[in-house]
Amino acid sequence: MAKIENFDLFRSRLKTGQVYFGEPEERRACVIWSRNLREALIELNSDVPIPNKLRLISAALALNKSCEVISREGRQIRLRFGA
Repeated sequence: MAKIENFDLFRSRLKTGQVYFGEPEERRACVIWSRNLREALIELNSDVPIPNKLRLISAALALNKSCEVISREGRQIRLRFGA
């Protein structure tokens, strides 16, 4: 039973979002693994190349921030929030 409770706690922390970039504007769905006041770790649903600057939006987190890519490892991307 403890494993299920831990999984539910972990799953409740995951949120979905969208990254927006480019001209004309494109968007891609993502999972937000973690975030704090300065950074976020997201995972895209594909290996599509994205630019170094983008916007991260999540209604579930009331989040709408311009971001810069800090690092990328496969589909996981670490972002730094802009001013």
